[in-house]
Parts: sequence; structure tokens; C-alpha cells
Amino acid sequence: MKDLTKIIQKGNLTPRERALLIVRHDAQLEQTGKALLSEADLVALTNWRPVTNYEAEQYNKVITLWDLYQKLQIDMQTCYLTTQLALSRLQNSASLLYHRSDSFKQSRPNINSRLWVENDAEFQAYFLEHSGYEYDRLTHLYTFHSLPSTIQKDILLLDPSVKYDHTYFSQEEQIARIMGGKKTLNAEGVEALTKAIVDSIPCGHELRLPNAQISFREVIFNLHFAGYPIMEFGRRLASRHNITYQSEDELRDKLSEIDDLQYKLEKVVRDAVSDGSFFDDFTPLCLSHGHLTHEGKTRLPHDRLMHEWIQAKDTVLKTLETHIDTGELEVRECPTRFFEVSINKTYVTGTSLSQANLSLPFLKDFQSQIDEYSHYCLPVFLLHKATAFENYQYLLKFKEISLELSELLGVDLSQTIESHLEAVRESVDTLNFYLRQISDLRLEKVYKSDIEYPLQVFIPDPSLVLSGLPPKQNESLEIFSEKLESLVR
Repeated sequence: MKDLTKIIQKGNLTPRERALLIVRHDAQLEQTGKALLSEADLVALTNWRPVTNYEAEQYNKVITLWDLYQKLQIDMQTCYLTTQLALSRLQNSASLLYHRSDSFKQSRPNINSRLWVENDAEFQAYFLEHSGYEYDRLTHLYTFHSLPSTIQKDILLLDPSVKYDHTYFSQEEQIARIMGGKKTLNAEGVEALTKAIVDSIPCGHELRLPNAQISFREVIFNLHFAGYPIMEFGRRLASRHNITYQSEDELRDKLSEIDDLQYKLEKVVRDAVSDGSFFDDFTPLCLSHGHLTHEGKTRLPHDRLMHEWIQAKDTVLKTLETHIDTGELEVRECPTRFFEVSINKTYVTGTSLSQANLSLPFLKDFQSQIDEYSHYCLPVFLLHKATAFENYQYLLKFKEISLELSELLGVDLSQTIESHLEAVRESVDTLNFYLRQISDLRLEKVYKSDIEYPLQVFIPDPSLVLSGLPPKQNESLEIFSEKLESLVR
């Protein structure tokens, strides 16, 4: 403080330095409640009179910028409160739908009016755009239902969940196609199977989600590829890197902390496939001549069943690809969240399914489910219509501006905006909880029905969307950015 006083008393400050000291004093007082300058220093600074117009311009540019920033703070506070209000209303609407969904006795039009949908046609278009069938799952179900009933019964003995989850049988199919009728793999086959196994582990694109309590790194060692536990690769990885452990839980925790986990795990998988130990521990269906399963005895041997499956699957793929190529069916990608990882899923859109005039077995099932299940997506549609995401982008830009101004002034101005951004993220997480619960209720109802092709919904996770948004400027932010840029040039 004494050094500042001496500098001020000498009176050799430039107009810009004089104004910056005043602003820095105001900023520190606002942020910490502690004054940077004494009353005497402030008087000495503000009693100064410019000699030239240029000096006045340099002084006023800084003071005006600070005044604008304080007004911008009010704008951004309003933006923040508006966003929180919108998210609160959406939470209420999602909560209402969630708590009324147990009985499903309320008609959809009544639910619509309660949830403030003004344009039902627009909502229907949104629902169809984000519903449909995951492509891999559709080809799986289409293949299963195209097979003779005797083969269907055998496949159900091999995989009782085959009507609901395509993962296991699809991975067995991958192995069979890579083996190609051979008993062993050449170098190309080793690489193909290694890639298939590694690609089945959901590494994807990592998201920066601060509230993720369990990492996907901890979960992947609970997974299987076909019938082979990924944990077996984990044990080999532990042996290779001299990791000691007393239990699987401890091993799982230690494996999740390995640097370059994906790369090191891939090397272990390749070695296990190459040296044959993968097949020592596990016999895929395509190499099994047996009939016994955990559920009973199949009529056909397992390798024969896989052969029949692949033949039927090839016919299904050709049929669907033809309709996609002609534009009668449309496919899109939707990012989905696996813990803190984003993975894209390809799906056939409900828009094309609702308009297609084709004799395909799943079209009637899809069209029959639209009215019954579309209302589950109402809260997400309302979020889509709200300005919450755009407002969040404005707040992100304001944070950038605050950090830039903080660097200029030497005072951290970003604390308030960071707390606002965190509060918005927490509100979206709360809304997300209800949306996931509503989705679970819909899935529970679908799987209790006798529908062969249950409708699916492909709406990006709101917290995932939020994490990927870039900063955006509105008019007031743009004006301030220009003035700040002119000051720091």
C-alpha cells in the first residue's frame, strides 16, 4: 500500500495506469470486501485532470469498460436466473410425468396440456426424429424372427435374453465371421478379433463430467465379450505390470488407475488371441459341436445354429441396406452416455419408419407404439424448446470475458460466474435423473408387452449436450468483447 501511495504521489502515472488502479480497487473491493487503496489515494487518482484529449480518451476507455462490465454482470445474472427458472419448470413437468406414469391411466392429451405443449404437430415431428430402432438391434431382431420356430427355440436356450439384448449373440456372430470356418487364426484374423474385442469395450470419447462418481474404467472389467470375461484380460494385465491384489474389487480399482489403459489392454488382448489362450478359456459357438446349454439341450449343434443365423442375417442386412440406399429408410447417429464416455449409436429414424410404405415386419409394430409412448419424451421436448442451453452458452462466454478482464486487472472476477455455471449443471443433472427414471419406466412397460420390435428413443443426454456446448455471444457480450479487445491491443 505504501509503495502504491508513493507511486501516486509522484504523479507520473499514465491515464491508463491511473484508471486501471481505480478499477482494480473497485474490483477487489467487490470480490473480497478489502480495499486496495486508501481514501487519500483515491482522491489523488480521481482529482487528476487530463491535459490532452488523448489522455482523457485513454482514461475514460478503462472507466467506461468497467461500467459496462458491471452492467453486463446484471445482464448475465438475469440470464442465469432465467435459465434456472426454466430448468425448475422442466424439473416440475418431468416430476409430474414420472409420478403419474406408474398407472398410465391419464390420457396423453391431458398430459400434454399439463406440460404446456402448444404445438402437438411439432412435438410429434420431434419424437419421430428421435425415435426408431438401433440399427444393430433391428438387424438382430429381424434375423431372429425370420428364422423357423425350431431354431428360435434353440437360440433361446443359448441366450434367453436374445429378444431383448443383442450384445452376446452379436459378439458370437463376430467371432464366427472372423473365424470363417477355420479352427485357428492367421495374423489378419488375430488383428480382426483383437479389434472386435477392444471395440466392444466402451472407451469412446471422454467427457468432462465433474459429478461422475464411478468411472467407466472401473466398470469395463465387469463386462464380457461373448462368453469371455474382460476381467481375464485384466488379470493378465495385472501380471504383466506386477500389480498385486487380494480381491477382484481391489484389482478392478488398481486396473482403473493404469495410465494408457486402452493401449495396454489392447496389447494384452492381442497376445491372448495370438497365443490361443483366449480359446483355451472359452469355446465360441462357431467352434462348438455340442448341444448342451445352461438352459437345456438344443436340437441342432451350436456351430450349425450359428451357421443358420449368419445366413439369415446376411439376407436381413441386404434387405435393409437396399431400403436405406433408396432413401425409404433413414439412418442417423445419436451420442449416448456410458458413465463419462460418449458413444455414438446408429439408428433407423422414426420419421422414415412412420412414412415408409413397405412390407417389412417391424413397421407395423413401430407405428402401433407411437401414440402410447411418445408422451414419455415431453420433458425432453420442452427442454429442446427452452432457451436454457443457449443461455448457458452466453454464461460460458461471460466466463471467458471475466477471465480475460481478471488477467488485465490482477483480480479474479470469475468466481461468481463459475458458481452460476456449476448451479446450472447441477440443475440439469437433477432434470436428468427424472428423464432417466421416465425412460426406465417406458422400457419396463415395453418389455412387459408382447411387441416383437419394441420402440426405442434416441435423445442425447442433456448433461452430455451441455458439456459439449461452445461459448456464444449475444449483443451485449459482443459489444463488451469489442471494447475489451480495443483496450488490450
